[in-house]
Amino acid sequence: MTQSNAQPSIRQRVICAAQDCEAGYNLKAAFPDFPQVLQVWQNATAAIRPTLLSDADIAYGSAPLQGFDFYRADGSQRPLLIFIHGGYWQGGDKSDIGFIAAPYVRAGISVAVMNYSLAPQARIEDMVFEVHALLASVYKMAAHMNIDRNRISLMGHSAGGHLASYVASQMSKSELPLQAVFAVSGVFDLAPLIPTSLNKALMLDAARADQLSPVLLNGPTRTRVHTIIGAQETTQFHAQAAVIASCWPQVVAHHVVPDTHHYTVLLPLADERSPVCQAVIGEIAG
Repeated sequence: MTQSNAQPSIRQRVICAAQDCEAGYNLKAAFPDFPQVLQVWQNATAAIRPTLLSDADIAYGSAPLQGFDFYRADGSQRPLLIFIHGGYWQGGDKSDIGFIAAPYVRAGISVAVMNYSLAPQARIEDMVFEVHALLASVYKMAAHMNIDRNRISLMGHSAGGHLASYVASQMSKSELPLQAVFAVSGVFDLAPLIPTSLNKALMLDAARADQLSPVLLNGPTRTRVHTIIGAQETTQFHAQAAVIASCWPQVVAHHVVPDTHHYTVLLPLADERSPVCQAVIGEIAG
């Protein structure tokens, strides 16, 4: 883990020659063991749901994917960690990824694992709105959920890391800002996605990519941000993390998780023995 408190000087961007972007961002091609890793995630989620899942499919809106699963920690006025899954804004599901909740619930942190509408039926802008809608719902349900509205954090993986950081920036002046953001293998500059096959569903152009890129926004003034990445990630994802740290002084720590890539990086985050999991718990509990 490295600490970063440097003030940003200029707005840096992630540089990627068009002919190299596909290799840098087509992660299922870069890490062909994804189906096996996904099975590990799903098995681990199935194993914890009977004992740790408190409520499933709580609606925060009326659309089919506007729901979340709630893993309740013992006690009252508990901090809440909201997890936003990845999948390039066009795949993934909360049922794949609930295993992430286990160490945090055991540490006294309640966890909400959310779904959101997916491309191409939905735009990234719609997904941003949905994260805000979820936050509004949990604020209203705080007493029932036994959570402290002043201690809500976001963790997002890949596209979820983008959504978490983007929403945190929008909430900079909110009466109830987020306590912390944990962006795991996040995408913070969307321009390099434009020439890739991934953009077929996203339909990004240069203007929208810029509007949706956290590197071009001011960081959240009252939220501490951690970036987390697997050591074996593609060069482009390492560049994404480096650039957001250069732009946002709110990035207080960067965690490089040994022997992991874009998908396997989530496994240590669900293991209370790992340094990165301990860092997340320490940030929220502290």
